[in-house]
Amino acid sequence: MKVKSQEVGQIRLRKPHFVREYDSAFDIAAELLDNGHAAIQVVSREGRVVGMVSEQDLLRALPGPRRLEEIKAKEIMTRPSILLEEETPLADVSKIFEDSHLRQLPVVREGILIGTITRHDLLRTWLDWGMGEWE
Repeated sequence: MKVKSQEVGQIRLRKPHFVREYDSAFDIAAELLDNGHAAIQVVSREGRVVGMVSEQDLLRALPGPRRLEEIKAKEIMTRPSILLEEETPLADVSKIFEDSHLRQLPVVREGILIGTITRHDLLRTWLDWGMGEWE
């Protein structure tokens, strides 16, 4: 059975967790630990996704000469972050997850972060629609 073609914007998105460009690496590490995430999106004042900070980014910063409290997100974030538009087909999202090995991806509308989708969300959607392959 084939699953009808759907887009990211047609499924329930998770509330986006994000930090700002000038938030400290210490605060970001605390946010990741508190919420059990491995990475978090970095947004500008306007709400545009400008990057992502992962646990790996933070670990790379640890042995440096500066304390995490002195390091800003914009200094250690990975650019560019992979962004999904609301119109992105779920079949494409599946391929992006496979190729990137990421667990969560940001969803934007006109460049502004509106939510996130996880591998779990994609799998749940696929199962809710019936087992089969993407059209």
